[in-house]
Amino acid sequence: MDSQAANAFLAQRISSINSISALCEATGADVEEVAKAIGMDQRIGSKFLKASIGFGGSCFQKDVLNLVYLCEALNLPEVASYWQQVIDMNEYQRRRFACRIIDCLFNTVTGKKIALLGFSFKKDTGDTRESSSIYISKYLMDEGAKLFIYDPKVLKEQIIHDLSQPSISEDNPER
Repeated sequence: MDSQAANAFLAQRISSINSISALCEATGADVEEVAKAIGMDQRIGSKFLKASIGFGGSCFQKDVLNLVYLCEALNLPEVASYWQQVIDMNEYQRRRFACRIIDCLFNTVTGKKIALLGFSFKKDTGDTRESSSIYISKYLMDEGAKLFIYDPKVLKEQIIHDLSQPSISEDNPER
């Protein structure tokens, strides 16, 4: 339970700064400046305050969802809902990032070639489990984009495998 709770807190922290990044984008504020100011508060510190396309990997989502399940089983629906929102925020950030790409390309990516540099869930690893890049690729492919993906640590076969999953390719692995 200790490491599960710690992972849930780290996931929560990532989702928190990503929610602030959406607010900063809407108001014209610089999320890096806001994160720096937040990190200077000794009660908070500067770790895990880098806005991103969301968290991935095998632990964070699994541990947060286990916490949601545990809270529901213990009849703590408000607590379960709180932790579910961490997962929902992560998904929102992924969709928001893909939408920004589409918006920057004149509201359509149909037939356009888009390069993704990086595919693993974090730098310097070949681990793609629950990588945000998989989901961003899905959203862009759903809109008709032609993707070119490069990650020096991830094998081509792994990328194809990840993008061929039914939940990603929607029963059309050839796309």
